[in-house]
Amino acid sequence: MILKWVFAALVLANLGLWMWASWYRQPPGEEIRLARAPIAPEQMRLLSEPGVKLQQRQVPPPANAELTATAVAPDCLHIGPLPDMDLTTKAEAKLNDLRIAFTRRAEATETVSGYQVYLPPLASREAAERKRQELTRLGFKDHALMQEPGWDNAISLGLFAVETNAAARVHDLTAKGIAANVRPLTQDRTSYWLDISVALPVDMVTKLHQIDWGSKDIQLQQSACPLAANLPPAPPPALTNAPTAAVVPAPGVLIMPHNPVGPPSSAGRAPDL
Repeated sequence: MILKWVFAALVLANLGLWMWASWYRQPPGEEIRLARAPIAPEQMRLLSEPGVKLQQRQVPPPANAELTATAVAPDCLHIGPLPDMDLTTKAEAKLNDLRIAFTRRAEATETVSGYQVYLPPLASREAAERKRQELTRLGFKDHALMQEPGWDNAISLGLFAVETNAAARVHDLTAKGIAANVRPLTQDRTSYWLDISVALPVDMVTKLHQIDWGSKDIQLQQSACPLAANLPPAPPPALTNAPTAAVVPAPGVLIMPHNPVGPPSSAGRAPDL
């Protein structure tokens, strides 16, 4: 009979040892301590010592820094300047065929269309006519009275497309004793741009660079998009009344019910003896 109890005790001891070796694990919430770098006391210096400067520790950038910057602030594309609506419509049709979203933007510019050599307004029309007769005697036959508002009795001495040609005419007049001036003639023009504000694959950007937009002056330009327009959407707020997931015990683990803090109820209290 005693041998049976001894045998049973040995079996229970072995079973307990097996359960301890098989089920014991480090608690999941416990922080794993990382190995610290070796400390070299002989290299330590006090900040109060002469010649010692505080150096900021260099932190390496994250491995996905380039990907993050590309995802947050991709390059915006701009096609232009398109000089008229005909080329603008054709460019829009090419982007529609590629299924690329864009917006049209008009831009007013002032361009120089030529240069005018002139004499400032004279005191009267008679004085202007006498000056024109003098110009004819000197061999300058290309002249006329200017008809623009604010230029009464002024004399035009020629229109030139190139500034150097206008300067040459002024030089010839100066050699004959005539003090002439040059002014640029400007013209207001409206050009158009097609702005692409969405991130495109590299092969698609390469294809856009290779497209003939109808003029050598029309180019595909790239610039950084506004940061606010490319931020990822904010995640939805967490639900406070969401149901909690059920805890499934591992095989062989007994989960004890948790009693709230406070005295036990009368239903679960042991009877008083």
